[in-house]
Order: sequence, then structure tokens, then C-alpha cells
Amino acid sequence: MTKHHLFTAVLAGSLLITGCSGPETPEEVSQAFWQSVIDGNASDANGYSTLVNDAAFDSFERDWQGVDIQWGRVVIDGNEASVDTVIEGLEGNSEALEATTYLVKKDDEWLVDYYRTGDALDQQPLFGNMLGKLEQLGQDLQARWARESDQMAVDIERMTQELEQQAQQANERFSILLEQYGEQLEQHLDDLSRSIEEALKENPSAAPNDRRTLNQAVIRLDEQKQQLDEPNLQAVAESTQVAAETQLDLSRLGNEFAGYKAEWQQRVADMEQELKGFLQQLQQPEN
Repeated sequence: MTKHHLFTAVLAGSLLITGCSGPETPEEVSQAFWQSVIDGNASDANGYSTLVNDAAFDSFERDWQGVDIQWGRVVIDGNEASVDTVIEGLEGNSEALEATTYLVKKDDEWLVDYYRTGDALDQQPLFGNMLGKLEQLGQDLQARWARESDQMAVDIERMTQELEQQAQQANERFSILLEQYGEQLEQHLDDLSRSIEEALKENPSAAPNDRRTLNQAVIRLDEQKQQLDEPNLQAVAESTQVAAETQLDLSRLGNEFAGYKAEWQQRVADMEQELKGFLQQLQQPEN
């Protein structure tokens, strides 16, 4: 029996033992995820990972036929985990590839961090210079954002300061207005997230980088939306900024997204205008 068939049998047996609950631990989820990658099963890969839609699945742009996977150390740190992963038989690699499967915990469920894990596949050896490159990437992104959105950052900062000034005069009317606006803003983020996911679903042949951008945008907006369940001044200001930053990232997508990009730009413009209206409403004297 080959290692791949042995792994499949062991995984199937473990799932039968655990009943209908499915894989739960980081190692179990990692095993189930990689089996779906080997099988080319987009639906399962989506279910076990941070992908938001089957259309985002790209098999890490590799051929996984005949690949064997072995597991090593598991590290759990709060809501994050990593599993040392050794991949044998991958095309273009004469030796075993040492990588890491990264996971995050969301709603008490472990999910493979798809794109972080994909990035780790390109780094050899396991500990090499991966962290340095990722750190440099983050610095590059921050520098790009600083160059291209200086005025937006100034505007957001000004709006935040105005909100803080209003907070000093907080009363029942202010709380009611903040809650109403928070609900409105949460709906805007939800609509924007759904539109982005629709674009991802309708363009499964888009460039891998574009699909990654769309997938991560949905995750980012959904996480920010949760901050508005009980809205406060910081969450309101940050939500508008996150939407603006997301729209800036989406503006670099390919031409096939031209219609969506115009829609997203208008959505964010409307959000910024409504924020200004909210500030003006707060400044109006109480009747």
C-alpha cells in the first residue's frame, strides 16, 4: 500500500471513529484539507480553509497527483496554529519539500489559512528566510499605502478626531444615533462583501493574484463587520477606513472586473458621504 493510500485509509478510519463531527484538531483539519487538495476537491478545500468561495481554489497552481504528505510538530498559540508539513513527489522538487500548514480559529473551528500556507510552499528550507521576506512584503505594502492614500488617511484622522470630540458630549441621543449609524454601516460592509464574493464566483478563471485579493477582501470586511455588533466610535471610524483601503486594493484587479470596480468605488464614496452626514447630525443641537 502506498503512503498516499495508507494516509487515505487512516484518515477515513479516523473520521469514522469520530462520528459525524469531522476533523477538529489542527492536525486533523490539515490532513483533511491536504487530502482535498490532492483530490482537487474545491468544495472540501473551501470548507477546511479560509477560502470564501470554491472559485478561489487554485490548487496552489501545482499538480498534486502522486504526492505523499507527512506530518510533524503541531504548535498551537491561541487562535493560531501551525503544522510542520513534509511533501514528497511534488513536480519540480527532486527532494522532499518542507513547509508549514498555518491555521486560524474562527467561531471555535480550525481552518487552514490558505494563502499563508501557499506562501510557505515557496519558501525553502522550512525556517530559512521566510519571516524576513514576509516582513519586507508588509513594509512594502505599508509604504505603497502611505504613498497612495495620504489625503485619505488625513481625512480619516480628522473624522476620528471629530468623533472623539463629540464623544465628550455623549448622551442618550448620541448613543441612539451611533447605534443607528452602526447598523447602517454594518449593512454597507455586508453588501460590499457580498458583491466582492459574487465577483470572485463569476470569474473563476481570473489571475491567481486577483482571486487572492478578492478572497482576502471578503475576510477583512467580514471581520470588521463583527466590530459593529456593538458599535463604538473607534469601530465606526475604522470601518470606513477599512472599506476605503479595501477598495484601493480592489482597484488593481484585472480589466474583467472593471464594472465591479466602478460599483465598489461608488459604494465606498457613499459610505464616506454618509459618515460626513453622521458627523453633521451629531453637531446639530438637541431639540
